[in-house]
Amino acid sequence: MTHRIPRRRFLQATAALAALRALPTPVWAASPNGKLRTAHIGVGGMGGADLGSIASHSKVEVAALCDVDKNTLDQVKARHPNAQAFRDFRDMLDKMGDSIDAVVVSTPDHTHAAAAMTALHHNKPVYCQKPLTHEVFEARQLRLVAEQKKVPTQMGIQIHSSAVYRRAALMIQQGV
Repeated sequence: MTHRIPRRRFLQATAALAALRALPTPVWAASPNGKLRTAHIGVGGMGGADLGSIASHSKVEVAALCDVDKNTLDQVKARHPNAQAFRDFRDMLDKMGDSIDAVVVSTPDHTHAAAAMTALHHNKPVYCQKPLTHEVFEARQLRLVAEQKKVPTQMGIQIHSSAVYRRAALMIQQGV
């Protein structure tokens, strides 16, 4: 019997797990139970896919969930009963900052930069879906804060970071 995974789901899972591997060992080791305690901002749509992929890792504990849509938040909270639920990411980070190790931002695009910057100001590593920002200035500010705080960040670009896409880009740049 063969099990088929839809291509899109496979790529989403791969991208989410790649985000976890990008975090340095001290982030993983910080938790008293040896698990990475994650906070998820935006848990519907792509956020739900990211959450499902990341939460499936044996060394992850979902500590906090945030979504402005109460119905979505309630449904996801039922699957993660030990996680604290919030409707405002600023409130979540203020209250949970000491008990989370990393933040995943998978909100609608217009909130990415604000949520990522707030997490960085709380000294939290951030995995953020694309587009990271809408303005070059915002991207530069996020980079500066991440460097100042010395926290790792990664932007979800799904399959576009794979060897096949990098090789194709190189071939195009070389005029092949």
